[in-house]
Amino acid sequence: MKVQTKLIGLAALGVLVACSSAPNLSNDVPGVPSDSPTSFSQDQASTNKTILARFVNQIAQGLAGDIGLSSASSMEAAAALVEKDYPTVAQHLRQLRLEAGSIRGQRTENCEQGGTITLTDNRVDGDGDQIPVYAEVRYNNCSFQSGLTINGFIGVQDKNDADPKSGFTIAANLTLTYGTNTARLAMGIDYTPGAGGAYNVRYGYLLQANDDKIAYGVNMSYTPKADGNTNPYDAGWVNFTGRLAYKKSGEYYVLDMKGEKLEHSSSCTSSFVSGKATFQDNANSKLVIEYTGCNSYTVTYNGNPI
Repeated sequence: MKVQTKLIGLAALGVLVACSSAPNLSNDVPGVPSDSPTSFSQDQASTNKTILARFVNQIAQGLAGDIGLSSASSMEAAAALVEKDYPTVAQHLRQLRLEAGSIRGQRTENCEQGGTITLTDNRVDGDGDQIPVYAEVRYNNCSFQSGLTINGFIGVQDKNDADPKSGFTIAANLTLTYGTNTARLAMGIDYTPGAGGAYNVRYGYLLQANDDKIAYGVNMSYTPKADGNTNPYDAGWVNFTGRLAYKKSGEYYVLDMKGEKLEHSSSCTSSFVSGKATFQDNANSKLVIEYTGCNSYTVTYNGNPI
């Protein structure tokens, strides 16, 4: 994925800023891929088990940001979910609250080799949760000396600016052109809190570069553990459903995903500590990851260790 590497550094080009009229950003959060599940052999399962475990562990790493504690840490959790693949996008999200009051007015900046970056700052944050009603940086045929041209936006939105506990949406929808190569990146997280610290999250991303494609979307719920303390985010359980589509370097498979009673603990920030995640193909063959402790898990394919 030649174009994918050109994305690093992209998000440092601007700051997230507010628009006077806000679209429904949740429409830009990738959903569960529409691809139909395909067969997944034992050899494929053995070869790709580490990749599949990484998808599950990435969710656990996001939880380590204490997604429900406050709006600021919620954005940290969103950044953690994309940091491994897009570290500069993660940096951009983290900088949002630091830069919230640093730029005033609205303007359009010229890019190195033509095109523009549109910035608008008429920030509204009525509930003081450090998430604006709507904010974005928009790229308009923005070209650089490297040969990269960018179109699209990165945005953030408060679900209800009169309620600091209403939740938020963060999304990016970008088209990247480099020479004869074109890639599309769409990523996002839509977070809705519930009672007692529980919450629901819709998360996904799509990367398409020429014939390559990596896409996944999950619908996830978090339930705090009744451990007697006042922090609902130090321990709890995650359940999710979704789908993964992976097509790269001639390898192609589509799998349904299911997470059951995955236990989160703040003492382990890199994986779940119990529970299981199942990946299933169209022939009901299953790869199952079962967690037995921090960074400890077993992987089986149709009941056989691999």
